[in-house]
Amino acid sequence: MMLYWELFTVFFKIGLFSFGGGLAMISIIQQEVVGRGWIPAAEYARIITISQITPGPIAVNTATYVGARICGPEFWHALLGSFVATFSVSLPSFILVAIVARSLQKFNSSLAVQGILNGLRPSVIALMLTAVFFFMRITFFPAAGTAAMENLLTYFKFWPTLLTALLFYLHYYRNLSAIPLMLLAGCAGLLM
Repeated sequence: MMLYWELFTVFFKIGLFSFGGGLAMISIIQQEVVGRGWIPAAEYARIITISQITPGPIAVNTATYVGARICGPEFWHALLGSFVATFSVSLPSFILVAIVARSLQKFNSSLAVQGILNGLRPSVIALMLTAVFFFMRITFFPAAGTAAMENLLTYFKFWPTLLTALLFYLHYYRNLSAIPLMLLAGCAGLLM
């Protein structure tokens, strides 16, 4: 029972203090889930990848998987773990939207609220960059583990780096949409 309570409090905290959407939440979830030893970093990277290609918000998909993973393998324990994690990561948003919806006009014209939101934007960028660096390390230096930065070049993987650059080019400069981009990436991954 304590595991479910811990799962609830961890994912409630993630939902409460995450601004900027799912991509900004990746590093917060990683810090909590991997930091607690619930899931290894490599498995977390796979969870995020799967969460990105399945329908729904990344935080909800990730919470659902993590809840099932740490409370399973029995079906009912996994189901309850998924429910608790998913409910608790979503609950703060429901509460906040309900509060904000009642006084939306007041918040829109408030200089204090605008100032707070302007201050939060850099934190969202920092959280997204943390997630980017986590995935770069897992993708480009998968065998490095916790090697020091100066030793990372010995673990460098050329093909994932080239694929990343190509996919970025196709998406950013050629406006290739996400679905063909993911299909291309998956097919290229089979060849690597």
